[in-house]
Amino acid sequence: MFNSIALQIQHFAKETPEQIAIIAQDIKCDYASLATANRKVALYLRNKGIKAGDRLVVEADHILEYVYFWYGIQLLGATFVPVEKNTPSKRIIEIAKELDASVTVSLTARDDLEGGWALADIMPEILAGDDSFKPELPAENSLAEILFTTGTTGKSKGVMVSYGNQVNIALAGIETTNIQQDNVWLIPTPMNHAAALRKVHIAMAVGSTTVLLEGFRNFKQYFKTIEDYGVTSLYLPPSAIHLMLAFASKNFAELNGKIRFVYSSSTAYPETDKEKMRKLMPDTYMYNCFGCSEAGVVCTDEFCVSGGSEYTGSVGRPNSYSEIVLLDEDGNEMKDATAQNPGLCAIRSKSVMQGYWNEPEQTAKALKNGMLVMSDLCYFAPNGELLLVGRSNDTINLGGLKVAPAEVEEVVLRVPCVDECLMIPTVKANNTALKLLVVVKDGMELDEVAIRAMIADNLEPYKIPKQIVAVDEIIKTFNGKIDRKQMIAKYA
Repeated sequence: MFNSIALQIQHFAKETPEQIAIIAQDIKCDYASLATANRKVALYLRNKGIKAGDRLVVEADHILEYVYFWYGIQLLGATFVPVEKNTPSKRIIEIAKELDASVTVSLTARDDLEGGWALADIMPEILAGDDSFKPELPAENSLAEILFTTGTTGKSKGVMVSYGNQVNIALAGIETTNIQQDNVWLIPTPMNHAAALRKVHIAMAVGSTTVLLEGFRNFKQYFKTIEDYGVTSLYLPPSAIHLMLAFASKNFAELNGKIRFVYSSSTAYPETDKEKMRKLMPDTYMYNCFGCSEAGVVCTDEFCVSGGSEYTGSVGRPNSYSEIVLLDEDGNEMKDATAQNPGLCAIRSKSVMQGYWNEPEQTAKALKNGMLVMSDLCYFAPNGELLLVGRSNDTINLGGLKVAPAEVEEVVLRVPCVDECLMIPTVKANNTALKLLVVVKDGMELDEVAIRAMIADNLEPYKIPKQIVAVDEIIKTFNGKIDRKQMIAKYA
């Protein structure tokens, strides 16, 4: 058991100093060097008047200097607030003001970020400085991170993650993957988001190696990186795997038996993609992880080596660090939730966030009776697996008949011409109807008859859309989630 990710790095600097911790931009950094850089950053910050509990807003990137600064902040016991690379200065200033942050740190100097630090300017001075900082164990409930959500279904919120939360989220990830110290994990997603940050936490917690790569759309570079560094595990959101299945399935097939596991989160896998992955990589563990920024992973469905669940919509069983209960609309626990009458997923765990920064109403709505109440509608299968029906804030109400878009989308994806799809509501003269947006596979034409027939054969008649429209793309956030808010604004 450990009590701090930053202190784990210091531990492995003594136990396995030459073990590579981070690889970024083809530069390898061992645990001894990473721990030294973290101590230098912590001492630099303390000498600048930064203390435990202070908040620092930092522009993210896939570079070593960013990792040095990130874990240096946390070694000091301060609060790390990452923002996406190239975030406008105006937005950084807004966040810093909202958080009453001590300082803002951009990657390079910005004239319109008055009083801010530039990582490129200060890091040479830091690395040339003293490393005599003596770290202390942070208080379990003190804030380690404030992570801003993507805001796809509303205003972006600052998720407050304590040092205790951070450790428990990492422990759940270790249990999920059975990650070992000789693992080499490739992380290509944005370094301000929980998905990427927490994979690095997991790797640091066990003393293994993480390779940081900015993006995965350059397939040649992506697969070359895997080969060059002997990568043994991947993190990819389901949308990225869907893309690779279309354009790089041969490369995936060649990794079977070489890659130990592929970890996915952010959204659910289509069953059609699961079947493709089972054929391409039958000997690789494929983890589809269910959770959120507010609690980390709470359930995992392994669908390749195991052969997959017998239940459509399964997100697996809860891990040992989380208890899941289902609630009705009044907040009462449901013992008899079904596909037709699902309950809201609620999580009781030491991984659950402290709340949303300066959002007491949103916090009170999310945290009830010691549990995080999600918007996901679920029910339990007889074998204990959690089955996801959809999201309560996505549900479309047709005059009392409720439609979960995900249920219809899953069926539509079985139609040969459909690459991606999205069900949205349209409203005219106070009447709500269903509209299906479809991205058609290359070289094929939209087949409305086949789509309607597929829905009619598998679902109730009222779930057949009134309109079916071909679109160029389904808009997604940087971490692979469908941006329903934008799609509805554009097409409804």
